[in-house]
Amino acid sequence: MKLRGILYYSATAGHTADEQSQAGRRLALACIEVLRAAPAGAAPVDPASFEFPPRGKPRCVGGPDFSISHSAPLVACAAVSHGEVGLDVECDASVGRLTLATICDEAERAIAREKGVLHVWLAKEAALKAGGGTIEHIGAVRVFAGGASFRGAHYHEQRLELAGRWPACVMTSEPGVAFEVRCL
Repeated sequence: MKLRGILYYSATAGHTADEQSQAGRRLALACIEVLRAAPAGAAPVDPASFEFPPRGKPRCVGGPDFSISHSAPLVACAAVSHGEVGLDVECDASVGRLTLATICDEAERAIAREKGVLHVWLAKEAALKAGGGTIEHIGAVRVFAGGASFRGAHYHEQRLELAGRWPACVMTSEPGVAFEVRCL
């Protein structure tokens, strides 16, 4: 089976948090519909098959893995045909060095000095999401050149720029996933 990834994003400027959440669900549904590769005439994905636990990773029962990221004015969703995926997009580059000092080891701080604090933050968040962790676990994510590890799993990094200006990081458990990126 060919590895395939989809990343859809949409502008949400002026939307409430609830509207941003609903936009994320619509993007997840759109991504999963594309990846299903269902035969012609197959029933569409039932939105009731989505689970959004209050402090856990959303999922589509029986469907591909997906990850949603909100950062005003964008909401984005990445999904993969198989394996795990995590996504982080940041439209506000205010992640501080003090924050990283408390959650990074020396190797990660060296990467931050070379590539920027935001580079490390995006990688940590994306790997955390791929592994199904919550923000309390971010210190357990280890970032290295080209990827990260969390809970014993290795994730492969892809860097993207959305709308020509906002950095995003996608972490996948499978190497070489090609992502189709679209603004909806």
